[in-house]
Amino acid sequence: MPPRHAILVRGLRILQSYGVDWLLAVFIAVFANFYLDRFQNIPDFDLTDTTIQYSFKAKEVFPNSTLAYILAFSYVLLVISNLILSRNMWDLHHALLGLTVAFSLVGTFEQLVRITVGRPRPDFIARCNPFDNAANGHFFGLANTTVCQTPATDPLIKDGMRSFFSGHACLSAVGLGFNSLYWAGKLQLFNRKSYTSKAWLVFSPLMVSIYICITRVTDHRHHWEDVTVGFFAGIIPTYVFYRQFYPGLEDPHSNLPYSPRHASAESGRGPSRTWGNWFSTPDEGPTPLLPTNRSNREMRDSTSNLGHVEVELDSGLIATPYNPPDHEQDMAYSGMPKPVEPHSARY
Repeated sequence: MPPRHAILVRGLRILQSYGVDWLLAVFIAVFANFYLDRFQNIPDFDLTDTTIQYSFKAKEVFPNSTLAYILAFSYVLLVISNLILSRNMWDLHHALLGLTVAFSLVGTFEQLVRITVGRPRPDFIARCNPFDNAANGHFFGLANTTVCQTPATDPLIKDGMRSFFSGHACLSAVGLGFNSLYWAGKLQLFNRKSYTSKAWLVFSPLMVSIYICITRVTDHRHHWEDVTVGFFAGIIPTYVFYRQFYPGLEDPHSNLPYSPRHASAESGRGPSRTWGNWFSTPDEGPTPLLPTNRSNREMRDSTSNLGHVEVELDSGLIATPYNPPDHEQDMAYSGMPKPVEPHSARY
C-alpha cells in the first residue's frame, strides 16, 4: 500500500477534480426535495371519473418512507459489488458519482413534473371524502377541493395530486438499473460467450424495480401509465450517466472505468484504464491492458479471427501464397518462357 501522505494527495486531487460535480448533484437534489414541494398544483377534477374512485389502502407494499431505503440500498449494493468484482477505488468513485448524479437529475425532473401536472391518484376520491351532496360544477363540469371534507392543506390531498409520474418507479429504475449496468459491465455480459447465468444475475435488480412498479398500481397509488413512463424516465438517463464513466457494454474492456480526468503532474496526461489494488494510481506507471509476456503467435491466435488459417500457414498444412522467385524457378524447370516485363518497367 502507498504511504499515507500519498493516499492523502490522491484524495485531494480527486476532490479538486470532482468536487464541483458532487456539490452540484447534492445541491440540486436537496433543492428539488425541500423547495419545489411548495409549488404543488391542485387542479379541478371530475367526481364521476371512475379511474380515481379506487379505495384508499392505508398499508402499502412500498410506502413513501421506504423510498429512502431503496435509495440507500442502491448505494450499499454498489459498494458491495465493487468489493466483490473489482476492489478498485477509482472504479468505486466513478460508480458512486454516476449514481448520485443520476439520482439528482432524474429526481429533480420527476419532482418538477409531478407538482406541475398535478394528476389525481387512483384513490383521490377516497382521499377527498366528498360531502354527501357534492357534485360537479354546472358550468365547467368539474369540481375542486371545496367539495372535499379533507382540508385542501392536508398532506393527503397534496400527495393525492402527484400521480404522474411515479417516483418509486423512476428512482428505483435509477438505483437498481445502475447496479444492473454496473454488473453487466463487470461481468462482460456481451463477450460473445453466451453465459445465460450472467443475464439472470444482471437483470435481477431490474426485476425488483419492475415489481416495485407493479405494487404501485395494485396499491392504487398510480395509474399504469404513470409507472410505465416513470420507469423509462429513470432507466434512460441512468444509461446516459453510466456511459459518462464507463464504456459501452459491448466494449472488450467494459469492466474498466474511464480514467480520472485529472492529469498526472509527471506525465502531463490522464491515467490509464487499468486495474490495480484498492489504492493504486496510474502515476506509479501504466499497466498494459493486454498481457505482454505472450509470444506474437499466441497473441495473433487469440485475437485474430483468422488465427486458424495463420497457424496452418506456419505449419505447412496449406499452400503458401504466391512467391515470385519460386514461381519463376518452377517455370524455368518446366521449360516455360519467363514472363516479359511490362514496357513501362524497363524505363
